[in-house]
Amino acid sequence: MKKIRQFSLLLTLGIILFSCTGTTKSDKPEKELSPQLAFFNQFKKFEGKKFLGKQVFIAEGMNSWAEEELEMFVRECSDTVVYVPFRVGNNTSRTWMFILENGETLRFRHNHRHADGTPEDLNLYGGYATSSGTEFMQIFPADDFTSNMLERIRDNEWTVEFSEDLNHFSYSLKKKGELVFKADFNLATAL
Repeated sequence: MKKIRQFSLLLTLGIILFSCTGTTKSDKPEKELSPQLAFFNQFKKFEGKKFLGKQVFIAEGMNSWAEEELEMFVRECSDTVVYVPFRVGNNTSRTWMFILENGETLRFRHNHRHADGTPEDLNLYGGYATSSGTEFMQIFPADDFTSNMLERIRDNEWTVEFSEDLNHFSYSLKKKGELVFKADFNLATAL
């Protein structure tokens, strides 16, 4: 009888201890972010900062920006859109927009404005991220909106990429699968 009471006491203590150390909400692993959302969130680390860049590749026959100062400014990050003005020399007409639709689908847009703020004729072109992206790199082929805007940009594909150490950012453009432009930005040193 004594052994049964000891066993019952140990069993009761075990149940009490187990219930106190059971899994709580905070112990559960967080839902893993999709690569598109994880990439979008990378920008938040740089909000309010400007970074210098340089042209690292230009295809033959394209206008070169090698002599121009390039600057990206991670101006604003909300839960649904990131605005990154991209300055080429004195030209401040370009802003990259990364738009998160439905909390998971990443869309990339080029917003081009005249000095008075009105949109340029070629504006808001871009595309949706492919499924092959990662938390550091996303690829955006021209979407239907872009393809219908202008014949010569229907084969465009933009790749934007953070280095894994988050010290560099690159923007590149391919046409028909061939690289035509690439710029790199130094994220290690903000202006």
